[in-house]
Amino acid sequence: MTDTFNDQKPPAKRRLPGLRLKRAAGGLTVLIGMSYAIGSFAAHAPSDVGIGASSCAATIEMLGDAHFDRIVTAWSSGFISGSNADPVGDPSRQRDIATVSEASILRHVRTYCAANPTKTLASAVERLFASLPDYH
Repeated sequence: MTDTFNDQKPPAKRRLPGLRLKRAAGGLTVLIGMSYAIGSFAAHAPSDVGIGASSCAATIEMLGDAHFDRIVTAWSSGFISGSNADPVGDPSRQRDIATVSEASILRHVRTYCAANPTKTLASAVERLFASLPDYH
């Protein structure tokens, strides 16, 4: 018998539809898993991080060290400036921060933390910010 059909192309290899479906299902599973993990973290994320999460008791122990004092005042200044930002377009919520200085921050933190050792540095600075006069 002679081979007379050599001019025809061989049939293309077909991919199994199951493989494509398995890849899609795997990708979807990974996506759902990542969404769940991110959502779980956000639901249980700490409200304060870094030095702001330090207890007032620990803060009081460290105050007086020049390096620590600079860290506290730098963090507090950033917190106050960030809190005073106007992201929602409501200038009535802004405070007059012109009188805030390193000395006033340290004085307030020392006084607040001595009276509230179980609170955090962030709560001390929040209270300082709330006590500032409104910006006009």
